[in-house]
Amino acid sequence: MHPTAKRCAQWAAGLVLVGTAAIVFGTELLVRASEHLGQNGALAFWLLDYVIGGIRLFAVPIAAGLIAAAVVVQALAPARATAEPETDAPEAGEPLAP
Repeated sequence: MHPTAKRCAQWAAGLVLVGTAAIVFGTELLVRASEHLGQNGALAFWLLDYVIGGIRLFAVPIAAGLIAAAVVVQALAPARATAEPETDAPEAGEPLAP
């Protein structure tokens, strides 16, 4: 597997795990945080609510995009490896063009 495709797949797996955990345990975490913080922790609760909401909203779709990128990279990697190297480099002893 191409290293870039492998890295994309690993990040996608991590995002799926984090996104699924936020979906499953996010509400419970918010309930416990509101009980612990009380009335004085409204700002912290608001921030935590938006962070968990953002993770819920974006983690799994970004993971799907990363999987698609990994498939494209893996599909194009062999074609790139078999391509002939560029001949733009000057031969040994040739002066470089300005």
